[in-house]
Amino acid sequence: MKRKILEKRKAIYSTIFAFTLLFSILNIAQFEAYTPLDLFSIASEDGWAREDNQSSTGYAVVAGDNSSNKSVQGFMSFDITGIPAGATIEKAELDLTVYSYYTSGQSPFTHLGRMRVYYDYYGTLGGEDYTPGFPSSNTIKTFTSPPSARFDCKYWVQYALNHSLTRFQCRIQFEFKTDGDSKADMIKFTNPHLALRYTTGVTSATLQTNKSTYSLGETVYFTLKNTGTTDITSNDVNPWVIQKYISGVWQNCYVPAAAIIPWTIHPGQSKTWSWGQNSNAMIPIDDANYRVRVSIGSNTWTDNFKIESGPPLSITATASQSQYTVGDTVKIYVKANKNCSVEFYLQRPVGGELHLSTTLSSLTANVTYTISIPSSYASSDTGTYRFRAVATAGSETDEDEALYDVVAAETPPPTTTAAPTTTPPPTTTPPPTTTPAPTTPTPTTPAPTTPPAMGRFSVSKPQYKEGEAVEMYLESTGATPIQLPNAAPWTVYRIEGGLFEVYTPVAAEVITEVTGHMSWTWDQKNNLGERVSEGSYKIVLRTLNAGEYSASFIVRGEAAPTTQPPTTQQTTTESPLASLLENPIVLIGGALVLLLLVLIIVIAIKK
Repeated sequence: MKRKILEKRKAIYSTIFAFTLLFSILNIAQFEAYTPLDLFSIASEDGWAREDNQSSTGYAVVAGDNSSNKSVQGFMSFDITGIPAGATIEKAELDLTVYSYYTSGQSPFTHLGRMRVYYDYYGTLGGEDYTPGFPSSNTIKTFTSPPSARFDCKYWVQYALNHSLTRFQCRIQFEFKTDGDSKADMIKFTNPHLALRYTTGVTSATLQTNKSTYSLGETVYFTLKNTGTTDITSNDVNPWVIQKYISGVWQNCYVPAAAIIPWTIHPGQSKTWSWGQNSNAMIPIDDANYRVRVSIGSNTWTDNFKIESGPPLSITATASQSQYTVGDTVKIYVKANKNCSVEFYLQRPVGGELHLSTTLSSLTANVTYTISIPSSYASSDTGTYRFRAVATAGSETDEDEALYDVVAAETPPPTTTAAPTTTPPPTTTPPPTTTPAPTTPTPTTPAPTTPPAMGRFSVSKPQYKEGEAVEMYLESTGATPIQLPNAAPWTVYRIEGGLFEVYTPVAAEVITEVTGHMSWTWDQKNNLGERVSEGSYKIVLRTLNAGEYSASFIVRGEAAPTTQPPTTQQTTTESPLASLLENPIVLIGGALVLLLLVLIIVIAIKK
């Protein structure tokens, strides 16, 4: 009897233990899955802006038209500083279901058309934040009636977080400015609510600029390399910002435009971006310390660099020779110490100065370019020519000239045949031969040889979606720079029982030297401007001193996403149980514990 009681107690204790273990697994899985966060808009930053440049904050979020037939747009602001830097937004939904009609006329949906909610980082609200028209860019959701459920805004919250913004802000406006009835037709939103959840984690990668110090105006290249064992993916084509160190604080000085184009960096591979030292945040670019900040999901990488103005802009122009013959092609070598744009002029002996059509809008610092002047510019005019190169970099300008002469081609004198002579030449006795003294060979030292140019050429990934930009990179790995015949010496071929040319870019015929790395992008269009179809492709890059390089890839028959956020569908609030069931830890752990529980109960019943 006592034994049976002990066995039943044992079964009960085992059952309690099993339920405790299951409860612990569920809580651990929930904790690891995501962190929830509920935010309400900041009333002091909410408000409206009117088409007559009037605005108000600390007021309700209203949109429509007023009794003066003036269009009114609503604005709302959420504080997202509570989300850790580098977090991945798993879900974000905006709740505008609490509303009322602020009207003396009719519902604004009746006569003002559709209503759109936009992502709009306005900072401090002012009358200038009123946006005319009914644009489609930055649209979060379009409504034909008041919102009845939460709607997705995950992409734009992640965008604000990735760009180190402290606020997620939105604008609301209707399709038509007014119905002209001199009555207020507005909708008023109360306590806008943002429900989101996020995760944090760590991915192994390195971020590095190609130089530690740049001249003012010089392009900054930076590369993210995947040093881990898993893929790094992002939906933002530009998940980076440039920051300037001002008074002890890093401040954004350039934030690139947002565009939804998914991409992946596989382990061991890398992705390169560039910044042309321009600012879009009202912060001047001058001598200072800067850093690039890349944020992907829950991960953030930074790398610091300096910008120094250095010496003033200087350009040199040198003719390949001092004298040419009429009909020759003249070659001029041009080089500048800073990135700049250059225009060329030619002063002829007859006809005055010409502004040549060959213009370099982006000359790279310390790279020698070859400018070819066809013989048609000289015609048959002989004399001294003056070639002028005028460089511009920001507010700086400089110019240099190269002088050369063009002469007429020489006419060889006519040849004559000598008359035969009848008198034989006198015979002479040959002098006695002497044995030459032995000579000692003089040793020679061979001239030093230039190390060969070497490099690597690759595309950013082995497979692309149809219409997705193909990025390619050339890296110089030797001591001698790689020389390119022009600025884009590559051709795309389709592999289909052979190689068939698809696209060859048009580029200025100037010799370009690559000492570090250089990148190009192909938009998957052929020479006729038509988008190519799915299949296998190869890019062949030609050099002057390092042979040819090639890289192959596949284009899949799936259209790439557009640069605008996809239209989202209304979603309902997810229950905690549904969230847990998304986690495989919950499913596997729960199944094992339930199986153990069933076995314990069966054994207890049998005994």
